[in-house]
Amino acid sequence: MFLYEKKIVYLSMFQDGVKTGSAGFVRISGDKDACTLDIHVKNTGIWDGSYGLFLTARSRQIQWGNVSVLGGCGDVKRSILIRGGFAHFGEEEFAEEDLCGVLIHLDKGKWIAGQWRAFQETDRFEKESLIREELNVAAKEERDEKQEIHPEAVAENKWEQLQKTYKKIHPFGDERLFISIEPKDFVILQAPYHRLVNNSFLLHGFYNYRHTILGPDREIGKETGTCFYLGVPGTYFEREKMVAVMFGFEGFECAGAVEIGKFGYYMRRVEL
Repeated sequence: MFLYEKKIVYLSMFQDGVKTGSAGFVRISGDKDACTLDIHVKNTGIWDGSYGLFLTARSRQIQWGNVSVLGGCGDVKRSILIRGGFAHFGEEEFAEEDLCGVLIHLDKGKWIAGQWRAFQETDRFEKESLIREELNVAAKEERDEKQEIHPEAVAENKWEQLQKTYKKIHPFGDERLFISIEPKDFVILQAPYHRLVNNSFLLHGFYNYRHTILGPDREIGKETGTCFYLGVPGTYFEREKMVAVMFGFEGFECAGAVEIGKFGYYMRRVEL
């Protein structure tokens, strides 16, 4: 079993699902009754403070105390009790083979993670990587085409122009109007949001449903004026919502009341 072997697992920093750099390592060692994870966090930049530490399992995240970071670095050592192939945390237990990594939540949309097992999701991530490459190429071609054919894209009312270009839909069964777009169309957003073409959560939703939505929504923003939101299709589950927040999405919208298993869209604010 992996946790009985001496191993080094490298940590990486992520922003909205996109890897931005290295962030230290975890030294794993164990014997027949316990496994010890010696965690060394480095290169966190401005992130100083106490942050939540989690073990990641096949189906959930397990709270495992905190990591104190000072001057961009932090060290913590934790042990896992292993008996009969099961890892024990208080009154809970998980199959040792289900444990797959560690996660440190820094702030909304930013975290540190290291993984020693990927399970069957590896194939999906490989497919998403291929889709990402294709979309990056398509986005560049789309950008060049829009700059050449549509120089008026900088006109004052960009939203009205987009309604003439893309399919209009009412995803929530009310008067709110959105357009249906794909990641290759993200060139219509302000430059900082072009990187969403690399957002793994967004690509997973697009891979399953083949579209995303974009539109103005005062109801979601609950502010004076109109905010624009990008929506990724999916079904509502607490675990899925937690993952969505990690990848920079603010909430879930659907037709009617939000209920477990209901189809809708995970939403995040963007700028045109």
